[in-house]
Amino acid sequence: MTVRTLKLAGLAAVGVAALTACSNVQGAALYVGEERVSEASLDGYVDDTVTSYLDQGAAPADIDYAASREQAVLCLMFDELGRALDLPEPDTGQAVSDLDERCIAAQGYLNTIAADAEPRELTEPELAKLREIGFEFAQLPDQNKADLKFSAGFSDLLGGYIEEYDIRVNPRYGVDAFSVMPEELQGLFDVEIPQR
Repeated sequence: MTVRTLKLAGLAAVGVAALTACSNVQGAALYVGEERVSEASLDGYVDDTVTSYLDQGAAPADIDYAASREQAVLCLMFDELGRALDLPEPDTGQAVSDLDERCIAAQGYLNTIAADAEPRELTEPELAKLREIGFEFAQLPDQNKADLKFSAGFSDLLGGYIEEYDIRVNPRYGVDAFSVMPEELQGLFDVEIPQR
């Protein structure tokens, strides 16, 4: 029998680019604790990104507006969370735009949060989900098992911070989860992002 290996996100690879309405305060795109990011601000970042793509020769049909909105939401959300947690400010000197600066900061904050994650055993539903995707935990190499346990702990830690800081996203942006896993394993440790 061949043992299948997984490409899992390690600490340095946890990515931000890789997300039912309740009542919504008019004009708010994102809430992180007491901080509120306006729709105008978030939409401005998306417009700048799209303009940049067009300036580089992309055709309008080539641009994935939903992906651009999702990236902007996640970058701003994790940047604001890192600030709320009072984490050391990442070096953003290589940023080429305002949104790029926020995304680099968000990535740095995510890496810092991940460094505090405690690995844990997978639950039965998680093991079942892994089998559904096509992998049997017991047959994976030890490093893959360790990476999965780390990812489980990281998703728990991130979910706890999202709850503690009452993070909410306007349903208009269609970002209701963040996956700490690569594309082949999305859905395994998705962190829910409440809507408001």
